[in-house]
Amino acid sequence: MSIELEHAIGCNVEFKNVCHLHPNGREYIKAVGGVVIIGDLNDPHEQTFLQGHNDFVTCLAVASSGQLCATGQQGEQADVILWNLDTKQKLFTFEEQDHGIDCVCFSHDDRFLFSCGDMFDKRVFVYDTARFLITAWASINPKPTICMIAGGFVRDIKRRDTHEYLVAACGGKTIVLWHLDDGHGALTAHPVTPAGREVREFACMAFTIDREYLLAGTTTGDIAVVLMKSRVVQQMVPVCSGGVVTVACLFSDVGTRVIAGGGDGTVTVLTGSNPVDLREERQIRMDGKVTSLAKNADSSEVLAVSNVGAAFHLRCRDLSMKPHEQVASGALYDVSYPSGISELFLTCCADGMVTMWDANDYSARLRCPIRTNAYPISVAGTPDVFVAGYSDGRLISFDCAQGMQLWEVENAHKGGVTSVQLASNVRFVLTGGNEGELRMWDYRTREMAAHLKEHGSRVNDVVLFPGDQYAISASRDRCLLTWDLAVQKRLTAHRAHHGGLNCVAVMQNQTTVFTASQEKTITQWDLRQADPVQTWDLDEEVLSISLSPDNRFFATCGTGLLVRVWDVATNSECSRGVGHSRTVQRLAFSPDGKQLVSVGLDHAIMVWNFYT
Repeated sequence: MSIELEHAIGCNVEFKNVCHLHPNGREYIKAVGGVVIIGDLNDPHEQTFLQGHNDFVTCLAVASSGQLCATGQQGEQADVILWNLDTKQKLFTFEEQDHGIDCVCFSHDDRFLFSCGDMFDKRVFVYDTARFLITAWASINPKPTICMIAGGFVRDIKRRDTHEYLVAACGGKTIVLWHLDDGHGALTAHPVTPAGREVREFACMAFTIDREYLLAGTTTGDIAVVLMKSRVVQQMVPVCSGGVVTVACLFSDVGTRVIAGGGDGTVTVLTGSNPVDLREERQIRMDGKVTSLAKNADSSEVLAVSNVGAAFHLRCRDLSMKPHEQVASGALYDVSYPSGISELFLTCCADGMVTMWDANDYSARLRCPIRTNAYPISVAGTPDVFVAGYSDGRLISFDCAQGMQLWEVENAHKGGVTSVQLASNVRFVLTGGNEGELRMWDYRTREMAAHLKEHGSRVNDVVLFPGDQYAISASRDRCLLTWDLAVQKRLTAHRAHHGGLNCVAVMQNQTTVFTASQEKTITQWDLRQADPVQTWDLDEEVLSISLSPDNRFFATCGTGLLVRVWDVATNSECSRGVGHSRTVQRLAFSPDGKQLVSVGLDHAIMVWNFYT
């Protein structure tokens, strides 16, 4: 028995340019949490996972040859990892920097890798990509440095290449040109002179194809055109209203052609006889701030990614759009399958969306927003409808065909609806709340049919027994209670020795129950007995338990960042899956038992194949 990571849905869209097109034209490279993914542009099932980071990947660069990739992360172990894209293996881990890496870039010939730390690290390193040695280092300039790009070799007054490498860096109100003399290990900074009294804050950069000009996007929505010969800003070209977040220069037979992504969601193509004369040629608007524009080898197409998780292929000639994928753009709190359906699953995300995903191609079939700042934290569904509980206490039902909102209960629970279960015949909804209540709602009338209050603290999980007459609830108050919903009374009560209960799973015999506590234990209960059958200690706090349909195995996830599968008969671990880089909040077995889906605070949805 084993599990294998089949697919990861996600992208670190809050960071700039962490999605790239491979020069081979067939693949893309992106970061999801702490995992780097190489995917096939035409086959959603074809993904390779590069694992080595233990926190969010904040920056990603692909070498011009397509053979190398470099990634940097945030966190205490802010390592930079060099990957071989041909073998899809880790080449080396550079461990010089701490706290966070803001940007990485390769030299134009891929010989060197530049890595810039954040404001706490305050250092920029240059690594030799063949020998894995430090070539040079310096204090960051500007402070902070949020973008760094390679510009070939430094040119002399006659515009001839010298032996020194050129890299541009920007941040705040400053643009700096770094000169690297690799022979002497010297890295020196040369500032760019602003144009007159105009002051801008810079966010992104791109060199023109001939490298005679540097284009720098600003937070005020224009592009500063820098003449490299004099290192002076020549012109400010207006682009958009929300700041230029990302910019790239395109190949053009005549003049200069530039594409820019804006904080207002616009993607703009600008053309001109030279960079100083750039004017808007065409503009479209996406559904959110454009955080990444990755062009293909011949500049005919770019992959545009927004901060709300939408990715589109854009044809540069006319900006026509073709969807690439949709991902969750925030932390994920719950996942569940509509009863009896293995081809679809539902997730709750901090971006405010309840999303229905198609397990056949991993596309977002439905996305259901609401008009408040609340976000969904629990969800359950049938083939026809699903119900979500929100952080502000709302309970909302949607239809599975079009995602239309059917009804809403505004104050279902004070402080949030922490758990939701939907009766198999859709007669009622059972919910748990932040203050320890269980409430039953008539699905048709939306009236409260029962109020069950015996828990003294947050209800973390609720499960309906087959037939929907009985239910069991687990709470932070350490109590495990079973209920007869027909007469609205408690049947049994069990109490954990230490720590609140995070989750509960019930076997088909309806007497054997598994719970996980805040004290890093899993407990097996027999509901006919007062004391636990068995308790075993773990090295993590488990937040979710899911039983396989045949009840031979159960899966767990939690603060250890792992997905684990256990044998019910022996209570021993059979397999574990590594992929998440933050706490894993929830997981669920598919009804056919062939897959597991886990979701976490790393904004990642991991789909695992389950082999018995």
